[in-house]
Amino acid sequence: MHSATARRITIAIGVLAVSLAAISPTVTWAAEPVKQEKKAKKPAKAPASAPTSNAASPNVTAPKFASAEIAGKAPSCTGEAPKLDKVTPDEGKSGTKVIITGTSFGEAACLRGVSFGPGHPAKFQQTNDSITTTVPSGGKKGLVLLTVTTASGENSKPFLVK
Repeated sequence: MHSATARRITIAIGVLAVSLAAISPTVTWAAEPVKQEKKAKKPAKAPASAPTSNAASPNVTAPKFASAEIAGKAPSCTGEAPKLDKVTPDEGKSGTKVIITGTSFGEAACLRGVSFGPGHPAKFQQTNDSITTTVPSGGKKGLVLLTVTTASGENSKPFLVK
C-alpha cells in the first residue's frame, strides 16, 4: 500500500507540474517585450513675443564623405571639455559683443553652442582660441551662466545681463 500511495503522489506532482507549465506565461514574458503606450507630445509653441532672430544656433549636420580615406581626415569631436579663461566684458545688455577666450574649443564643427542662461542661445563665431558672440535679446536680466558647449562637454562663467 505504501508504494501505491507514493506512486499516486508522484503522478499527482507530475500532473501538477505539467499543468502549471502549460498555463504559466513565464516563457511568454521573457519572449515578448513589455509594451508601453506613449502619448504623442506636441512641440511647445514659442510665445508670440519671443524673438526668433537671435535664438537660432548654427545648424550642424553630419557630413557625408565620398570615401573612408576622406572620412578619416575629418576632424574628431572628442577630447577635453572647453576651458573658459576670460569673458570680456563680463557684463552687458542685449546686443553687446562678448569675447570668450580659453582652450579646448575644438574644431568649428565640434562647437555646439553658446548660451546666456538656459534656453537663451546666441549666435557666435569661433577662432583657434576665442569665441565672439553677442548677448541675445529677450533673455533673462541679472546674473546668468554664459555656457560654451562642445561635443566633449561644456563649461560656464558668470555673466551679468543688464
